[in-house]
Amino acid sequence: MLSWIRQRWQDNVSYEGGLSLVYMDGLLLIPFAMAAFFYPLEALIGAAALLIVSFAVYESVVIWRRRHPQPHPPQTQT
Repeated sequence: MLSWIRQRWQDNVSYEGGLSLVYMDGLLLIPFAMAAFFYPLEALIGAAALLIVSFAVYESVVIWRRRHPQPHPPQTQT
């Protein structure tokens, strides 16, 4: 039974693509949706805080990369 489930999982999920990320996000979205039914204000505040922190981290990375460009590796001629 376990080998059958493992085979079905490997047939449907590609670890090279973004589908596994969608599955992981789905695991986080379901409890959040349930919490939003019972605690809507707290869920809204939490979602807004997560969005603000994500945006701040993204912008920080963009600013960091602009001010600290990566040197290109030397190209070898063949």
